[in-house]
Amino acid sequence: MSTSRPFAYNTGSTISGTIQIGNLAIGIPSSGFPSTGLQWWNGPDEDLGYVIAQSVPEGNQPTPFTGITASVGFFRSTILSESSFIEIAQRVSTNQTFATGDAATTWLNANGYWTSWVTPYVAGLYKTTYSGYFSDNVNFFATATPASVGGNPATSVQTTSIFEPATDDGSNFSCQWLGYFKPTTSETYTFFTSSDDASYVWVGSNAQTGFTTGNSTVNNGGLHGTLEKFGSIALTAGTYYPIRIQFGELSGGDVMTFSYSTPTITKTTNVTGLVFYNTTTNGF
Repeated sequence: MSTSRPFAYNTGSTISGTIQIGNLAIGIPSSGFPSTGLQWWNGPDEDLGYVIAQSVPEGNQPTPFTGITASVGFFRSTILSESSFIEIAQRVSTNQTFATGDAATTWLNANGYWTSWVTPYVAGLYKTTYSGYFSDNVNFFATATPASVGGNPATSVQTTSIFEPATDDGSNFSCQWLGYFKPTTSETYTFFTSSDDASYVWVGSNAQTGFTTGNSTVNNGGLHGTLEKFGSIALTAGTYYPIRIQFGELSGGDVMTFSYSTPTITKTTNVTGLVFYNTTTNGF
């Protein structure tokens, strides 16, 4: 089913029933299109990609209709993905670099552009449990099969704290958490894992690709009893940073507790409002 919406170039006050961004009126006027005295144009199908709309004051925007130009122009991403949306947003802005779709939208709206981008993230990190110990092989999870182990369902979401409980859920299993960490302050964050056995944390771009034990933010690898390790990284408030956490239990007791601190935030396990995951991919 096609999803599109009407747009008009409007330098006057906001029209009832529409929203106004810059000189763009978006939506269906409460009193009908003719009453506005404006020329309205339907935007591209939003089911096929994210849309960016811009006003064209000169009224010379080409259209599919012979001899007819418009005062509204459109861009659309090739697919409904954040990377595809960022690509067209950077093309529109010409000299901007955006780390996330939200950052792109903030800039676009501030500069008079409208976009259909909606953050696909919801609260929590997506946890997957696997049968078998990963043996510090970070690529184990790419081919392993999710399985319920002890009190761990094969998949779950943790929103307030990230952990594997110290309830001896069994032996020879592994867990991975995927998503984003969105700090509330701009400062250096120190991340901790306390685990039995191995655990690792990556924060930043290498959490998505190129992650190794050597470039992990927290390296708590190897077979051991409950042991805490930590690592630090400078983060900017409001930015979605990819985060990957891996944990494995071979035998004996098992536990993994994730926590963090900053110069202004006392060490805590509470990640409420700080962690998110993409519901489309169950991760990034």
